[in-house]
Amino acid sequence: MKKILYTLALLAGLVVVACRPERDDLYQLGNPPAVPEWTVEALPNDPNRFVVKDQSTGNFQRLWDFPGGAPKVSSEVVDTVYFAKAGSYTLTLYVSSADGNGTVFSQKTIEVLTDAIPDCTTPMGLLTGSCEAEGKSWTLSTAAGAVKVGPTYDDYSWFTSTENGLQPAQYDDRFWFKFDGGIFENRNNGASVNPWLGYAVVPYEGGISSFVLQEGTGISGRNQLILPDDQFMGVMDADNVMDIVKLTETELVVRARLRQQNGTPAEQGWFELHFVAQ
Repeated sequence: MKKILYTLALLAGLVVVACRPERDDLYQLGNPPAVPEWTVEALPNDPNRFVVKDQSTGNFQRLWDFPGGAPKVSSEVVDTVYFAKAGSYTLTLYVSSADGNGTVFSQKTIEVLTDAIPDCTTPMGLLTGSCEAEGKSWTLSTAAGAVKVGPTYDDYSWFTSTENGLQPAQYDDRFWFKFDGGIFENRNNGASVNPWLGYAVVPYEGGISSFVLQEGTGISGRNQLILPDDQFMGVMDADNVMDIVKLTETELVVRARLRQQNGTPAEQGWFELHFVAQ
């Protein structure tokens, strides 16, 4: 009997040890981030554009929310947001600490006093057909050289497309820009060419998003056309940040880095893409 009781006691002890809870104090989270401090100012020569600047310090993630503006969201320290229509807009900056201990936010309300005035002679006007309410669409040119690829910004020795040398699924894509609201739409008829699947035509819905046209921020002071990270213009593996080489009422030429499948620019490789207005 003593032997049996001793054995049961050992088993009971094992059970107790196995059920001992973990110590919570080993996983204490840090302090939450402070409420972010930031500024917003209208550009002196353009009352429809506002510059926001995050003045917070510390190691955290940042997200701006600009309802009704272009872009609609951003993660930059300093950015410019454009509002085409007069009205009251609430801007929000969210920040999260690096250890994941909560998210805090701060809001400011701005007043846009007048609707933006379209000017068909400006880069924005040429891109969007701003005198036309429905906007303007562009498609890859059927001429030779519509798509060029090379190792550097000025060297396109790797590949040059021939006349009508692209796939039909590329020629039927329409990249549509609207002045009012800074809207971008990839009207690709439900399919696009995937360069990471042997240039196969695959189902794809481009959808509607936003765009930004920034003047003088590209290489050699060129204007830049910037789409959201998950969007493209012309070919899937071209980066969403494009330098505008030429822009007229009928022709648009851009240069963009070669983009990897994970969305980051490749170490080497540039596109030059030629579009025509529709």
